[in-house]
Amino acid sequence: MMTQVQTAQQPPQSGVTAELYAQVEDYLSRTEAQESQPTKKKRKVIKKKSAKTTESKQEGISAGQLEVKINGKTVRASAYEIVSRMVEAEMGSTFQPEALKAQAVAAYTYVRFHNQAGVIPSVAAKDTPCAQVKQAVQEVLGEAVYYDGKIINATYGASNAGQSMDAEHVWGNALPYLVSVDSPGDTTLRAYGATKTFSEQEIAELISEELGIDPYQYGSPSHWFSNPEYINGQYVDSIEVCGITISGRKLREELMDFKINSAAFEVEYDGQFTFTTYGYGHGVGMSQQGADYYAMQGWDYEEILTHYYTGTIVR
Repeated sequence: MMTQVQTAQQPPQSGVTAELYAQVEDYLSRTEAQESQPTKKKRKVIKKKSAKTTESKQEGISAGQLEVKINGKTVRASAYEIVSRMVEAEMGSTFQPEALKAQAVAAYTYVRFHNQAGVIPSVAAKDTPCAQVKQAVQEVLGEAVYYDGKIINATYGASNAGQSMDAEHVWGNALPYLVSVDSPGDTTLRAYGATKTFSEQEIAELISEELGIDPYQYGSPSHWFSNPEYINGQYVDSIEVCGITISGRKLREELMDFKINSAAFEVEYDGQFTFTTYGYGHGVGMSQQGADYYAMQGWDYEEILTHYYTGTIVR
């Protein structure tokens, strides 16, 4: 018997963890009440920035400091160094230049947001950024994403599921700039529709450990997962596990301990359990795969960012 949960497609990994969100929950709730209605986004033609403009931005920001945790170690360094290392880890040289710029602005915005809230975020970073990444970072250094005059929590991830997730359905905080938008480029990711198989015994042990019940007392394994409800396309909003309703996020992160790629999944039983997932990561904010796709369609970094972060401006 098959239980299916489909998605509209979904984080490099952006490095946003449940633990980090717990730390900034109070900050988010304070700022949320002050948010106003989003402004209408305008498409624009890609414009080459003058050398003078780029140079002045680099001078102003490279002297500024950002603070992050890399592999558990706190690192304080120039914005240029930290953002370059983050973009290299999140994308690298194979991504389009405008996608790299979008990632640079998103990474800078993300760290700035958390540093302003007194939080040191954990991020992915590599030691030696390539020339393409350095160039992209230099061209947008100091630019950030704002909503209603305030810097935003610019979350991002490897790939959504053809559609991003509302922050409210993932972390419980409704933010006007982190709402579901289309992300068609996610379906081009090689890992889209990836499968992972687990034995009946493995799933029984996971259910017992996380939910504190014996699944065999509930019934046949074919009935352990049932009644999925969907949100934002094919993401699982909720699903019953041996009669207990849990969120798709909880199933992925707690019950399955991140052993499946996203909360956009289908599960079927045929003597063993097979999970088919769509996208990679939490699905909130900018999809890196989607950003690269849009860049190949001729979008510039500002168009990409204001698409994924609704009602925002880049400056």
